[in-house]
Amino acid sequence: MLDELIKVLKRLRKECPWDRKQTLASVRPLITSEAFELDAAIREKNSQKIAEELGDLLFLILFVTRLLEEKKKANLPRIIKQVKNKLILRHPHVFKKVKVKDVHEVLSNWERIKQKEKKDSILAGVPKSLPALHKAQLVQERVKRVGFDWPNHKGVLEKIEEELTELKAEIKKQQKRKAQEEFGDLLFAIVNLTRHLDVDAEAALNQSTDKFIKRFKKLEKNFTKNKKDLTKSSLAEMDKVWEEVK
Repeated sequence: MLDELIKVLKRLRKECPWDRKQTLASVRPLITSEAFELDAAIREKNSQKIAEELGDLLFLILFVTRLLEEKKKANLPRIIKQVKNKLILRHPHVFKKVKVKDVHEVLSNWERIKQKEKKDSILAGVPKSLPALHKAQLVQERVKRVGFDWPNHKGVLEKIEEELTELKAEIKKQQKRKAQEEFGDLLFAIVNLTRHLDVDAEAALNQSTDKFIKRFKKLEKNFTKNKKDLTKSSLAEMDKVWEEVK
């Protein structure tokens, strides 16, 4: 089946004006978009959508592979062999007789093996273009693997209170630049708390934002139904309806 998809891809590159025009740079945002669509389908727990988005993402991965093949910079067998060898090397507890106690030890071994591969840092490879909350959580998970972490969520809560106090101080001083810095520190600490509570920060914020959108739309419908102009209404009037739609 994969061979058939690759044949379709090769034909598109030859015969379709749009597909012929694509480059690594032009395909990059498409990959990002499809990854987000797959993420949304997974959050919805919609198996049919997940399968569909996986197919779209698979096609784009093969498309990028084809672009590299055309430039003689890589090929699919080499890519598959490389990832296969990496997975075997980084899972000695599966493919060799290395004993591990738990998941934490698996991840610690993973980082030690990566260091032997002469990675500059355990944070090497963290994509700069990741959404901010996701990026913060990934960084925190990486450093946890080498023991750089609070033992439990209590220390994180204290850190959040500390950062909030510092933010309030800068707001009081009307120091916008410093306030922005402290706000970033506060968000970073909050992400740390979500990680300790085993909550996905990006998903949690998306969930709250979607909930707000749903409720605000109900508020708008309420005002429309009662023939009231939302833009000319007071905050008190809107708050009253907001409490009702909640």
